[in-house]
Amino acid sequence: MSANQEHIKILYLARWYPNRYDPMPGLFIQRHAEAANRFCKVGVVYSHVVDSEKINGFETEFSVVNGVPTVKVYYSNSKNRIPLISPFVNAIRFLRANALGIKKINKELNGFDMVHVHVLTRLGLIALWYKWFRNKPYVISEHWSRYLPLTGNFTGALRKWFTRLVVKNASVVTTVTQNLAKAMQNHGLKNQDYRVLANVVTDDFLNYPAGAGEKKEKTTFVHVSCFEDKSKNISGLLRVISTMAKKRNDFVFKLVGEGMDFEQLKNTARELGLTSETIVFTGLLEGKELVREMASADLMVVFSNYENFPVVINESFVLGVPVIATRVGGIPEFVNDSNGRLLDAGDESTLENYLTDYLDGKLNFDHEKIKNRARNEFSPEKIGKELCTMYKSLKQ
Repeated sequence: MSANQEHIKILYLARWYPNRYDPMPGLFIQRHAEAANRFCKVGVVYSHVVDSEKINGFETEFSVVNGVPTVKVYYSNSKNRIPLISPFVNAIRFLRANALGIKKINKELNGFDMVHVHVLTRLGLIALWYKWFRNKPYVISEHWSRYLPLTGNFTGALRKWFTRLVVKNASVVTTVTQNLAKAMQNHGLKNQDYRVLANVVTDDFLNYPAGAGEKKEKTTFVHVSCFEDKSKNISGLLRVISTMAKKRNDFVFKLVGEGMDFEQLKNTARELGLTSETIVFTGLLEGKELVREMASADLMVVFSNYENFPVVINESFVLGVPVIATRVGGIPEFVNDSNGRLLDAGDESTLENYLTDYLDGKLNFDHEKIKNRARNEFSPEKIGKELCTMYKSLKQ
């Protein structure tokens, strides 16, 4: 254990995190925690509201996940449906759930030096309390696309006032893209130290052996997402696949993941006449199974209507897989002609042209160059050092 690990201890408060009901939310936050924990000491607190039929009161789970002490507190939703009273009760339970988690992590770490909030706003108020009354600085990492103009989800005068207060008092605010940072500032969320901090790609991706992908008879395209069609526009992707399948049969498209629109989109594929010869719904894949599926692809496709910066792009690059993606959110900050192609959201014609050009050998990429550049940019080693250097500077 290094001196940094002994002396710099960070409390992570996460709005999203993998949990007993869904292993996918906030994976990128977990990866940040694990990367930082290589060089300092991190403890995570996550609270999750559950229907009162499933839980009565509070349930606390403690575990050490990949070396990171982690507390997940599940608490029941208010049965009261009276306006104003119900939200107030839920807010109190939220604060109590986090207090329970913080008490446990504080004991595990033997105290902590600062707070790192992932996703605003309520957790930011807890961090603000620690700054004002315990003299502990805090950092904010925002991942939410709600600030982007296309989403229009950052509303409410009271929410905006509290968010501005929390952001103003943070020591540092990090975002995964410059685009998100600008969107936040356009909402009056001012701070003197905004920084872009990339998402982390795990060792499963970094250590995947070159050439280990399965041998294929057809070119393989892949899409990985949470199957929420409003943002991910998987239905538009299915229409493009259907159009291409009527003209040629030299490709297969694999759709990886599950989510709220999973069954609906499978029905859409059937209605479009797509068969398993052309399209494969793999369902949720994790760990080495996900890495193997992505590594076997020739091309990743992200056809989102709106997006911040999905981590599957980093992961694809680390595997040497080029990416065709829509020109939304912070994606243009990373995807360019050397590692993929950009197109406008909803432009099905251009997407079909790019995929066709790839199949016809008119669109080529240097896969090794893509891989090597990404490994230097998104590794846990690099991001972990960057985080702990930041923490150390704030403690001094």
